[in-house]
Amino acid sequence: TPLSRMIDKLLNKAPLVKIIYTSVKDLLSAFVGKERKFDTPVLINMDATGHLQRLGFITAKDLTHLGLENKVSVYLPSSYGMLGELIIVDQSQVTIIQANSAEIMKFIVSGGVTRM
Repeated sequence: TPLSRMIDKLLNKAPLVKIIYTSVKDLLSAFVGKERKFDTPVLINMDATGHLQRLGFITAKDLTHLGLENKVSVYLPSSYGMLGELIIVDQSQVTIIQANSAEIMKFIVSGGVTRM
């Protein structure tokens, strides 16, 4: 859109602001845009026993460009907010869930009180 191009042009003059703006823009488009990124819900083992697990979404299946073999990046959304954290885990710690991504996100953000 013309407005988006104008904003991008202005931000080229302020590199730090541009980094923040593009990061937020990418995050929002990952949720609602055409380029949805949170389409692979997963269950992550957070300890060696597998007793502590978290729900999340794979954001990158191949991290070899970072020098990381057999690793994936997983976004772990927080309950009651848009915040979350990005973790890097071994592929063996990841179980893909065959469920609707939107329902999983709703479940996480609601703190687990929303029925799926």
